[in-house]
Amino acid sequence: MAESAIRNALLMSISVAALLAGCGPEPVSRHWTAMSCNFEAAIHGSDGKVPPRSALDTLQDLSARYDSLFTDYDPSGPLSALRGKKGDTVRVDPEIIQVLTQALAVDRASGGSFDIGVHDLKQLWGIGSENAHVPPADSVKLYLIRRFGFAPTATDTLPSPLRILPDGRVVLLSDSLPIDLGGIAKGYAVDRLSRKLSELGYPVHLVQAGGEILTRARKPVGPWKIGIKNPRALDSLAGVITLDSGMAVSTSGDYERYFESDGARYHHIFDARTGSPARGGTISVTLLCPTSLACDAWSKPMFVLGPRRGRILADSLGLQAFWIRETSGGLCSRRTQAWHGRLAADAVPECASDW
Repeated sequence: MAESAIRNALLMSISVAALLAGCGPEPVSRHWTAMSCNFEAAIHGSDGKVPPRSALDTLQDLSARYDSLFTDYDPSGPLSALRGKKGDTVRVDPEIIQVLTQALAVDRASGGSFDIGVHDLKQLWGIGSENAHVPPADSVKLYLIRRFGFAPTATDTLPSPLRILPDGRVVLLSDSLPIDLGGIAKGYAVDRLSRKLSELGYPVHLVQAGGEILTRARKPVGPWKIGIKNPRALDSLAGVITLDSGMAVSTSGDYERYFESDGARYHHIFDARTGSPARGGTISVTLLCPTSLACDAWSKPMFVLGPRRGRILADSLGLQAFWIRETSGGLCSRRTQAWHGRLAADAVPECASDW
């Protein structure tokens, strides 16, 4: 039996605890759990439409709604309507449509590197459970054929599992395929929680869900400073991002949910074409984006693509990316060019080449 080293699903990719604190009034903050990850919100100021702790109550209630809305493990939940027969036309919650629209756009733009049909694949590998294991190659191939109708190669165009009509209805293009929005829904939730805080009169705040962080406005004591975890020494930092205004940060890494077998690490970020955890050489990627929705969605394709294929794409989308690779000589990194001094990561030297 493979030796398991599964890490807790609630491990944060970027830690609010790693924020470099400054002097000044302490924010009102709260931690809670939803959507299979840790949430945190920090509010600066106390003169909103409701008291700060009431605002945090509202956020916690809203995150519980998104937990129920986007779960793919509830057989009677809202996403279950998308698990029907090929050719069916169904209606789902408008917020699900917003997230699906973004997910399909990212999948197209990344050449099929963001698959929302991985629920059964995660079950096959047992990622994040005590039953994690490397499945037989025949089982993975059978999954791919059942999922796509063929076993894809690196150059194949992958078919979409559904199509969204102009009136918001969804046409199913696969039979009995459970849709998994876990790679994008937390980013959507963070954006919505941030918007709610602004509506409640708290424009200066931070919201986090797992590896997704969104800051708004500038703190009274200076810019936000967000630490990026070292993917091989999680109690230390690989870099620090400095933000003067509202931006989103997201990290995806092979250390979040994984197991080890025969000296190899198998993580939760899958390559849709192989039906296996991505093996492109990346162990961590951090993005800086205008919205948390964009950051959450794009962090997975950027992990799969790596800097060789991802840098030009990231630049074209206005995203900043910072990749980390593990080599025999230690960690090294590559980044896009337009960080403009926001990223300090001198402790991780630049890789000799892209990968």
